[in-house]
Amino acid sequence: MVTQFFSLAPLTQTSILSFIILLLGLAGVLWMLWVKPMPKVAKSASLGILLVMIGGFSWVFYQSHNAEIALTDTELKLDIPFYKVHLARSELLVEQARIIDLKQEADLAPSFKTNGIGMPGFQLGWFNLKGKGKAFVAVTDKSELVLVLVPTTRGYNLLLSVPEGERFITQLQK
Repeated sequence: MVTQFFSLAPLTQTSILSFIILLLGLAGVLWMLWVKPMPKVAKSASLGILLVMIGGFSWVFYQSHNAEIALTDTELKLDIPFYKVHLARSELLVEQARIIDLKQEADLAPSFKTNGIGMPGFQLGWFNLKGKGKAFVAVTDKSELVLVLVPTTRGYNLLLSVPEGERFITQLQK
């Protein structure tokens, strides 16, 4: 089998707006710290931390457009900003993989973020699910026929926004 590549669903208007508001808010705090009289060391440290945060969120925003899922004969590779997940195909419970609708299966919705980014319209990283269990989540679109759930033998699920969900599941089950 030739390596097959799948992309994440493009960011929705909500997620793009969330990123813009976040970055503008951080830029506003940066400006306020710049003009505020404070000790030089404290100002430098604060400005440095904010610049790293602005750079990090800008990078995630940019890279989320290039995130990809690679499926080979032996493994599934997720190359997503800040995270690289590699799972052997034997670790995937492919017969249980399916497209889900979070309106119908609310217990599979990500709830508490344990390590990641959670904003309106964009969730990336490790989350606890409302029902129970945990999942690695890369959700850019929650609409029907896009959200794919792939259980693993490692005790967590993959919850991914894949526009070609049906084709992804078919290739996964081969």
